[in-house]
Amino acid sequence: MYGSVAALIPFFVVIPIALWTKQVIPGLAVGLIIGAYMVHPTLFGGLQSIITYVVKETASGSNLNLILFLYGFGSFVGLIRVTGGTKGFSEWVEKRIKSERSAFGLTWISSLATFMAPDFRIITIAPVVKRIFERLGVDTERAAYAIDVTSTPLCAIVPLGTAFVGYMVGLMHTSIHHTGTAISPYRLYIESIPFNFFAWVMLALAFVMTFFVRARKPAKIPQNESDEGMDSSRITLRGQRHVEQQMRNVTAMVSMETGAIGAIPREKHIAHQHNDKKGDNVSDPVEQLSEEVEGSALNLLLPLGVLLCLTLGLTYWSGYANGGRGIFQALIQANAAAAMLQAVVVTLVFMFLFYAFRRQPIERTMFGFMHGGNEMMSVIVLLVLIWAVSAVSADLGFAQFCQREITRFIPQAFIVPALFVFGCIISYFIGSSFGTWGMLMPLGFSLAAAGAGSLPLVAGAVFASGTFGGFASPLSDNTVAMATMMKLPVMKYAKYKTKSASIAAGICAILYGVYAWVA
Repeated sequence: MYGSVAALIPFFVVIPIALWTKQVIPGLAVGLIIGAYMVHPTLFGGLQSIITYVVKETASGSNLNLILFLYGFGSFVGLIRVTGGTKGFSEWVEKRIKSERSAFGLTWISSLATFMAPDFRIITIAPVVKRIFERLGVDTERAAYAIDVTSTPLCAIVPLGTAFVGYMVGLMHTSIHHTGTAISPYRLYIESIPFNFFAWVMLALAFVMTFFVRARKPAKIPQNESDEGMDSSRITLRGQRHVEQQMRNVTAMVSMETGAIGAIPREKHIAHQHNDKKGDNVSDPVEQLSEEVEGSALNLLLPLGVLLCLTLGLTYWSGYANGGRGIFQALIQANAAAAMLQAVVVTLVFMFLFYAFRRQPIERTMFGFMHGGNEMMSVIVLLVLIWAVSAVSADLGFAQFCQREITRFIPQAFIVPALFVFGCIISYFIGSSFGTWGMLMPLGFSLAAAGAGSLPLVAGAVFASGTFGGFASPLSDNTVAMATMMKLPVMKYAKYKTKSASIAAGICAILYGVYAWVA
């Protein structure tokens, strides 16, 4: 069984289940169960194997650091929200927009303070710019697009201490470990950034569309479509139910703004309550608290500045201690996971002291801390299952089979473009960049080990494919949240984004093919 086609079964189970349910976690869970029983095909042997894989991967030093970082980062954002940081920043931004060009300019520049996660940008910026762009007579789709395109594509290539970076470095570590490659996960992530062609091409294309393409006259949206936020007649039954559920999720937090970061990326399930009998949506409690406090942009900008400075400083110090000389060399030599965890812990301590000095009640800050961290649990569970399934597949000889068989039938120059296109299809239909990365990264590393391309190139292609779905899919939390807040039909808005995203994806497929051919 080792190194045979049977080694593909766990991952080949994950993908169809994820496409069918539009959820990645159930697919990973089933893949783990099947793989564990393939390794130990007895009733209690398989059960114990499942537990062993989960515990072993979770208890790994670097993996545990990442789990703590993700929880701490969620708490960081929760504290910003309950203390009025998000509210204050929104009010500060609104006062400084005077024209259409300045509105788009500030929308792009605001990403420097809100790049921590895609939905954090939606939470912070969308409520403000919606009113301003309406006053200026700008097409609502263009306004939403300007925010969206500087969310997922930008977050995927910012190499700082954010949840995106933590998750991506965690995937790097897992894939490196199970393929036996000796390289720093963070260094590999840094080296993969230039090869996330979709993020770069999409940002460049959107910049041109935003500032240099002549705007069309805003189209009026029928009231019934505006209220519902989607054109139901154009959605499949299963897709409609999924989007409706996402709409309920978003509306619950949108009484505030939206969701997936109240603390994080699309994989996060937005905290909400829904009364099935009455159909009433109950607002997110964190948002209710944030509306009660006076807004202060300082409560966002100062902690964010501290976090970024500490992340860069501690990462540099870690690399310098490991022999790195010069800023770039120190960064790639650093233990980035440990540095990011240290930075977020120190920042959280600073925030408690800072907010106490500003007379924020301890009950409020503790609630924001716990609620924000808990919102990261779905991402943490996703990562743990990915680690466990990767370990099972390694024990079944997944990498060896891919290295031996797949490259025998597909020309090497076509493997990376095919992997990118395959990932784009998966991410579009499940609406999850995190899920796509988790499913395809082990496969990509196995193909890279067989000579399909360099590790940075393959990692960049996988990250690019997930970025495509996270940005363009109508089932993405970001798409649903943005459409809801901007009063746009979900499918109409998704179609608007998909046009440019498809052009960018086509360009990227060609670029991957050309690079793989000449490299």
